[in-house]
Amino acid sequence: NTVVEKVLSSPAHPMLSGSMVLIRYHGKRTGEEYTTPLQYADTHLGLVVLVADPESKTWWRNFIEIGQTRVLLKGTWVPMTAHALRGSGDPEAVTPLLRSYATRFPKVIKSLDGDSLEERVEGAVVVWLRSSR
Repeated sequence: NTVVEKVLSSPAHPMLSGSMVLIRYHGKRTGEEYTTPLQYADTHLGLVVLVADPESKTWWRNFIEIGQTRVLLKGTWVPMTAHALRGSGDPEAVTPLLRSYATRFPKVIKSLDGDSLEERVEGAVVVWLRSSR
């Protein structure tokens, strides 16, 4: 993570900027500021992040309710809203986001549990990022 952060924060960011961003947010419980690198898909819906192994990750839980964040996107910090969505709880919202993500990263989607899109959506957690400018 440190290497990715350094590259994304440097003039060399174009090496990773097409698929990686840094997200900076304040933890709901701690109030501390965190910065995390994430793989994203830039879609007509906004930026979409598929949370890998969501049960073992905690960062996305800060956005179960829509929250404010900043994203280092292609070398520029952009204020954004972030909303974490579980496919099991809101399949109608997650399905188009997951489809958009799959357009950019089809192999990643195929690695999710399930044989059909509906089964994959059921176990997915996505974070939907939209510009708040």
